[in-house]
Amino acid sequence: MKALLINPWIEDFAAYDFWLKPLGLLYVGAYLKKLGFDVFLIDLMNRHDKNLEKYVKVPKDKFYKTGKFPYTEVKKPEILSFVPRKYKRYGAPEKYFLDKLNEIGKIDIILVTSTLTYWYPGYWETINFLRKYYGNKIPIIFGGFYVRNLPSHAQRTNTIIYSGNDLNRLSSLLEKLFSKNFRKNFIDWFEDLDPAYELYDNLGYLVFTTTVGCPFKCSYCIAHKIWNGMKFRNPHKVVNAIEKYVEKFKVSDVVFFDDAILVNSKKHFNQILKEIIKRNLKLNFHLPNGIHAKMVSEETVELMAQANFKTIKLGYETAGELQLKTGGKVKDEDLIRAARIFRKYGFTEKEVSAYIMVNIPNQNPDDVINAMKICKNEGIGFSLNEFTPIVGTDDWINLINEGKLTGLEDPLLLNNTVLPFWWKYGMNENMVQRLKDLARKIKDGELVDKFKGNIS
Repeated sequence: MKALLINPWIEDFAAYDFWLKPLGLLYVGAYLKKLGFDVFLIDLMNRHDKNLEKYVKVPKDKFYKTGKFPYTEVKKPEILSFVPRKYKRYGAPEKYFLDKLNEIGKIDIILVTSTLTYWYPGYWETINFLRKYYGNKIPIIFGGFYVRNLPSHAQRTNTIIYSGNDLNRLSSLLEKLFSKNFRKNFIDWFEDLDPAYELYDNLGYLVFTTTVGCPFKCSYCIAHKIWNGMKFRNPHKVVNAIEKYVEKFKVSDVVFFDDAILVNSKKHFNQILKEIIKRNLKLNFHLPNGIHAKMVSEETVELMAQANFKTIKLGYETAGELQLKTGGKVKDEDLIRAARIFRKYGFTEKEVSAYIMVNIPNQNPDDVINAMKICKNEGIGFSLNEFTPIVGTDDWINLINEGKLTGLEDPLLLNNTVLPFWWKYGMNENMVQRLKDLARKIKDGELVDKFKGNIS
């Protein structure tokens, strides 16, 4: 039997390929192959597919194979008509999609993934395109973060909703669909399967996760609610997978997308680093997902320097008393200590930077300014990331209880770009833009205090 995996279009005001790969979908592909399926993949967001250049001009890579997606301007959803920006569909053009479908031919089942909830128009358009091509006879299973987080909303696509994260449930669903026995013994998919990168022809980089779950319970984050505790993959299997796919695709950049990679680091991440060094893997490694500053150790940082890490993001979020109110993941002193350890081992602001969130509930501009100032003083970079209330998080629940959200908002309105244009309980778009302008000046070395009085 033939299964077709789809990584769908994104529709938004902006999107950037910051090492985006559909890891969950690739694990689904590996699992289906284990069940005996012939598996095919169409990744509409793979900028490095060499065939894509026949259909559209692909923007050149920026740093370490990241870059802009090709896009088509599309009609803005009516609910976003008040946002003074152009709306776009990011990814491969329709002709590329059509030719890929023609090339693959007859299939038995389609599985579509998803990520951010406010990108759903792109997912829906992808599903509509598939229905126009195949009709309604081919079952479409719809999964991923958006579906898991908002299953009732996703049901409007009239697809088969797969809202769990245990792949061993998939065989039961397939049995019901095809009246055929797909049952296998329990498969420890995270430990024993590699993401099925062999489904690609060309790649610019590789993304892996070595753990799932997170022990922290930050008020703005959903990670700890998705997974039941933490799971760690064997370090040797992690490095075996890296080595296998690096050899196949001849890439130079490898990315770890764990939520909490430094947890139990002596037995886990440090062992991965030692194995990378032992095998003399000459690669650029990246940690873009915001590691926990409190868990940074000299041993880990020294190993990261030896292994050649080029991108390291620290989860800082905000200065001020909100650090405790949002979960206590990091304090200013944790960030300062971590920054100094990285500097001790030769890392600079080119490699190490902190994520600072803007518009967290009850945050004031000085919290953001002080966080930027601390990063600058400690010789690390920083980037501002606008808050979005993710459905199911403590922040989202509290905002509903306080009457600041209804809980019935269209996911498009909770887009972090859109929120400041309508939400009256946080920073408006002018304040957010002023902070962004100030961030550029701070990065250029101008005095913070000079601008502090002009921000409000």
